Amino acid sequence: MRANRVVRRMWIGWGLVGLAAVLLGGCGGGLPAGTLPTLPPTETAAPHATPTFVALPTPPPLPEVAWDDTALFQAAMRPAFTGDVAAFANRNRYYIEATLTLGDVVTISGAERVRYTNRSQDTLDEVVFRLYPNLDAFSGQMNILGATANGQSIIPVLEERRSVLRVALPDRLAPGETVEINLAFNSAIEMGFTASYGEYSYQQGVYTAPEWYPVLSVYEEGTGWWIDRARNIQGEQTYTETGLYEVKLTADADMTIVLSGTEIETIDNGDGSLTHHVVSGPMRDSILIGSYSLLKTSGEFDGIAVNVYYWNDADNLQRNERAAEAGLRMAIDSLRIFGERFGPYPFNEFDVVQTNTGAGGIEYPGVIVVADAYWNTGSDFFETVVAHEVGHQWFYSLVGNNQVADPFIDESLTSFTEYVYYWNTATTEREIQEAEDYIRREQSQYNNYLGQGNPDLPLNLSTDGYVGYQYTLIIYTKGPLFFNELTNSIGRDEMYRVLQEYFRRFRYEVAQIGDILQVFEDVTGRQWDAMFYEWVGDFPGLDPAAIATVNASQSGG
Repeated sequence: MRANRVVRRMWIGWGLVGLAAVLLGGCGGGLPAGTLPTLPPTETAAPHATPTFVALPTPPPLPEVAWDDTALFQAAMRPAFTGDVAAFANRNRYYIEATLTLGDVVTISGAERVRYTNRSQDTLDEVVFRLYPNLDAFSGQMNILGATANGQSIIPVLEERRSVLRVALPDRLAPGETVEINLAFNSAIEMGFTASYGEYSYQQGVYTAPEWYPVLSVYEEGTGWWIDRARNIQGEQTYTETGLYEVKLTADADMTIVLSGTEIETIDNGDGSLTHHVVSGPMRDSILIGSYSLLKTSGEFDGIAVNVYYWNDADNLQRNERAAEAGLRMAIDSLRIFGERFGPYPFNEFDVVQTNTGAGGIEYPGVIVVADAYWNTGSDFFETVVAHEVGHQWFYSLVGNNQVADPFIDESLTSFTEYVYYWNTATTEREIQEAEDYIRREQSQYNNYLGQGNPDLPLNLSTDGYVGYQYTLIIYTKGPLFFNELTNSIGRDEMYRVLQEYFRRFRYEVAQIGDILQVFEDVTGRQWDAMFYEWVGDFPGLDPAAIATVNASQSGG
């Protein structure tokens, strides 16, 4: 969406494409001509996820977890980054066991042990989880079958259309203390189900389930637990903090499973099913994809296994195979370029999956999905989608933010990574010119938007602050143009140094808009308050004197 991420977290939006993309193995390729920005504002009404009653089994009790032992999670990291997991021993921790069944109805039945450490200075009476499948944008149905906190049974409270789960604690949780919460859960959707952008769906035989488990919400001092529910379906819906995941997922042996993280063991259960044992490095959340009809092509880059999953569709198999091979090269190019320009990708696996999403693409930690509509080497937009969603691995996955309140932070910056990708894959004079033309087309689209009398909104609004196509043109077009203006002022090399420092400071953490400004000023030794205010709007950390100066200038004072 990640535009919207291109959106998600996600979504690269629709593009009106003209010229065929020129794919040059190993060095990127041609630029999309006349594409619109990522993530169009399309809101689709959805049916109930499970109009037919489906009986789901109660998950068995979970084993005890050795929370202090983080060695297992090193298996998901590149060798230089295995030490990163130790710092997350007392961060958000998940142990999940679940069973996935695909048929006319897809079901998940599972349970999780979660250890939460109070890292705030407040004493807490409750811990809050988010049941994201229950949001309007996902239109799913997740149920909680039972809950305990430190071994005591709890009756949780559901709010915000069952998307917020409050777990009252038997004892107050002081700063630095931990609590273990156990939740049994299940969910089910019917074949053909999709909602909004199809982020949570079961189409073309592919089940995609972001945040398929109860997810810890974010506690913010002075504000409390984050319980907001975006009313605008076109934007991001989630806000999470980084943690460590250990998952044991059981499914039919002939089902392909894609999960955020790295599979370290596959257990044959002797009944036609396998249990996939997957661990993550420090990741912001997890996606689960299951299908009987996915094929795979793989490659490797600098210790990162890169896998591309595509449909085993007899009518379009050659098209899908060619696009998968091209997408593999594009993903590897993106990982290489962004690793050089922003900082190294720490995980040892990265996956790309062809899906039927209504968005161009969607990002998740360690996984991106790309729409079948663009899964074609003849699509001008294919390369942009892949580059954008890979860029989200740096800005959303590794450096996080509140995507609902501040979509500018991840979406605008990730849209700027498209420029970075094309700058760094252009080797001929023609390709260099095409890279500049790409930005000029974006500027032209933004100018046309303004020329039609549309409001020049600031970049600091929440997803609910933009109506219709405003979200796309402001966040996905004006936003990257702002970063390009900064680049024009300081030069590309200096911009890369700024983004490297931003990535270094906030890797695995949550950033605010003021943090971006602070890094710009620290690295460049210059004041940028006035320019940020003119483009982004007001936000904590801005110099009031700069605000007054800009306001006076704009009013003719």
